[in-house]
Amino acid sequence: MSSAVRRVVVFGGNGYVGAAVSRALVESEQWMTTATGNGTGTASTSTSTSTSAPRVAVACASRSGAPPTWARRERWVERVEWVTCDALDAETCETTTRDADAVVTAIGALPMPWMGREEIVRLYGDTNVVPGRAAMMNGTTRLVVVGATIPPLVPGLAAYARGKALAETFARDEFACVDEGRSAVVLRPAAVSGTRRVGGGVSLPLSLVMDPARVVLRATGSAAALAHAPVPLENVARAAARAALDFECETFDRGFSVVSNASLITEDYYNLLKRKPA
Repeated sequence: MSSAVRRVVVFGGNGYVGAAVSRALVESEQWMTTATGNGTGTASTSTSTSTSAPRVAVACASRSGAPPTWARRERWVERVEWVTCDALDAETCETTTRDADAVVTAIGALPMPWMGREEIVRLYGDTNVVPGRAAMMNGTTRLVVVGATIPPLVPGLAAYARGKALAETFARDEFACVDEGRSAVVLRPAAVSGTRRVGGGVSLPLSLVMDPARVVLRATGSAAALAHAPVPLENVARAAARAALDFECETFDRGFSVVSNASLITEDYYNLLKRKPA
């Protein structure tokens, strides 16, 4: 693979958030700056029309290894490599993350009442840690974890919070290491507003409820309200794409960075994706 090609593996890439991240990565390709090696080379300010413009190779890893049914006719899907991988299997994760410059973990489903504590912790913790550790062993230099901001007054989320905390702790304490050239970014969205598609393409327009709620909470001017306001799916996806491809640390710090829910709402990650270095 050419050194100008960035390979990004998205775990959970056929899910609600993961598919949006994968699409954002495909669409961001024309704006990214060129660097060599595993994110350690010299950046170029080539435009998208230049023959030296970099390319982004996106691989989506999931148990099915297939794109979501609703997206199969969308053009971005054709630009993605769909890979079968169990995020709890260290061996398959090692194979999947080989030659990856960056890994994004966006795995998880709504914690249901019938799910046991250990199952929920495994679903939100181990499914992020196992791929991250495999990527670290393979020399991947950037890890992006889609974490969460947990509402303080909602009961029954202790196991969910524990799983998310395990994933974030791994990113901060194990993966991120400036001396070894590795960095990690954790996104902490609250509720993610968008259109969730289930089954054969049934649409659940969550934004119909969540978007007005965000407008009201943002209008209060309260930092606490903004910290828990619903965030648009596109904002999360663009922030994850920017984090995955920000090897020159133009937007995020070297080592470990956290992106708060308020930042996900207020920052314009679309323009950050297009911004060239000074």
